[in-house]
Amino acid sequence: FILFIMGYPEQEGGPAYPPTQPYGHPHPAPYDPHAGVYGAPPPHQQPGYYPPPTAPPPHGAYPPPQHAYSQTPAYYDQGAYPPQPQPMYVDPAPVVVYAAPLPPPVMQLTPEQMQNMFPQKPKYQDLPWAILFILHLVSIVVLLAISYKKTTPSTDSDEINRGKDSGNNFNTETFFLEMGRFLGVILAASGAAIIFSFIYLSLAKRHPKAVIKATLVLSILVWIALAIISFLTGSYIMGIIMIVIALLNALVFWMWRKRIPFAAAILSSVCKVLLRFPAPSYFSYLSGLVLLGWTVLWLITVSQCQKYTGYGSGILTAYLFLSFFWTTQVVKNVVHVCTSGLMASYYFYSGSPTGMPGNPTLGALKRACTTSFGSICLGSLIVAFIKTLRQLIQNARNNNKGGVVGAVLACIAICILSILERLVEYFNMYAFTQVAIYGKSFCQASKDTWNLFKSNGADAIINDNLISGVLVVGTILGGCFAAVVGAVVAHFLIPQSWVLLAIVSFLVGACLVTLAMEVIESAVATMLVCFVLEPAVLANNNPELFTRLRDKYNR
Repeated sequence: FILFIMGYPEQEGGPAYPPTQPYGHPHPAPYDPHAGVYGAPPPHQQPGYYPPPTAPPPHGAYPPPQHAYSQTPAYYDQGAYPPQPQPMYVDPAPVVVYAAPLPPPVMQLTPEQMQNMFPQKPKYQDLPWAILFILHLVSIVVLLAISYKKTTPSTDSDEINRGKDSGNNFNTETFFLEMGRFLGVILAASGAAIIFSFIYLSLAKRHPKAVIKATLVLSILVWIALAIISFLTGSYIMGIIMIVIALLNALVFWMWRKRIPFAAAILSSVCKVLLRFPAPSYFSYLSGLVLLGWTVLWLITVSQCQKYTGYGSGILTAYLFLSFFWTTQVVKNVVHVCTSGLMASYYFYSGSPTGMPGNPTLGALKRACTTSFGSICLGSLIVAFIKTLRQLIQNARNNNKGGVVGAVLACIAICILSILERLVEYFNMYAFTQVAIYGKSFCQASKDTWNLFKSNGADAIINDNLISGVLVVGTILGGCFAAVVGAVVAHFLIPQSWVLLAIVSFLVGACLVTLAMEVIESAVATMLVCFVLEPAVLANNNPELFTRLRDKYNR
């Protein structure tokens, strides 16, 4: 909110364009065509000199329009770095506008240089944390086995006998028939959600600017509609709050309107890559199945550990929560690093002399599960620790421990930890992006990410907030589309339960579309980091995309 009120801050080193000077205004530096990019006006623009309306400008006052640099592109191919571009002056009287120069091009990277920049055998980073994560998974399996053996045989036989007594009327054939119909509805809804994800990607690729503006306007209209409903139901305070939120969204729209073209260009280029290489989306769906299996295993372990009492039970509960959140974060961040690795391969190799490597997504997944896995485990453990602490405080508050004062303190602590959790997750997304691009350790990636935020943090925040609306709306629309398909299929298979199955289909569809939207979020963050840190690479490999991003970035 403070960023909204203060406005978009200038980057370090000043604005992208120098301030416009009035005609004939004295410049602080003497005119020297070889002194730098922004020199003083030439002599015919000094104070007191007024050229006749039809007089042509002095010879040499303007550089040739076809190229902004004194050397030809072949000069850079010989291995020499270019000099600073010569000053360009545009004279639309009565104002002199100093045009912003292009970043100096660099020489084309040879295959040997690319080999040195991204070695084929990178170093294993943060290996002890990867070993610790694997040992922790083994401990969960051992804990489940020990807890299961401690179950008394008599209890097992009693449960079996009660099951036999109560299951005399159980029809196995009917059960499997109903289960098959239920799975048919869920599979239909899942297929609809996956198809919607690719359709939404194509729409965002073709009309990114319109999609971003539509989602911003839609968010304002939703808050206004909620405010109207609150006023009609007599909740005037809630209605006023909704109106304030709608006004804040409108203010954000107005203040960030000039940043929409850049976000749209990033989103369009990202969707183009993901449509060409859809494997990250498939890996994301596969991670959903892995998390589902992990959740089932974790719930079985928790149920078996309920027999433990005393002080040890509290430590065991905390360990189980930490295990659940840690594993969930690791699986999620592996997909993020895999997607970031694909985008980095496209950014650095597409259009280069070496060309794109074979199976770039598979190579990125291999690095995420081997050399960068320890860094992923370390960063994920930080978020898991915060989530575990918040969950334990939440459980204590639900059990009414500490009275009124304890409940108030618990609410404050939960609020602070929730904010901290969101900040760390956001920071980790960009730290893991650098892990995927350069193969850094997590600590080194965190330091570099902090430096990146200090110089270009506002760019990342604004860009992510503009695109996040697109992802949220896509998730809701995908869930609704899956619910409609699930309801139609259920109407023919299980007509008596079509409403319940429509709700389940919405949840399943929303989860699947969320997995696809997270892939887009990872790719957008990677493209932004690469463009900020390595703009010359894109200028060489894809000049058209570089020009488009640069022009919209400097607006």
